[in-house]
Amino acid sequence: MSLMAGDTALIQQIIQLRQQYRLKLPDTIIAAMALQATAKLVTADQEFAKVSILTVISC
Repeated sequence: MSLMAGDTALIQQIIQLRQQYRLKLPDTIIAAMALQATAKLVTADQEFAKVSILTVISC
């Protein structure tokens, strides 16, 4: 999955997540892409736990 200028739904989700959860931009993009793909995110980064609408699997 890639980020394209014409993908307004993904861009809007990135903006919303960044404003709501105050994540760093790269983390926000990862979270938005995982949400759009309805995927679980496997990570050791505890910052993603803030995103209540994201399924995070801590390792």
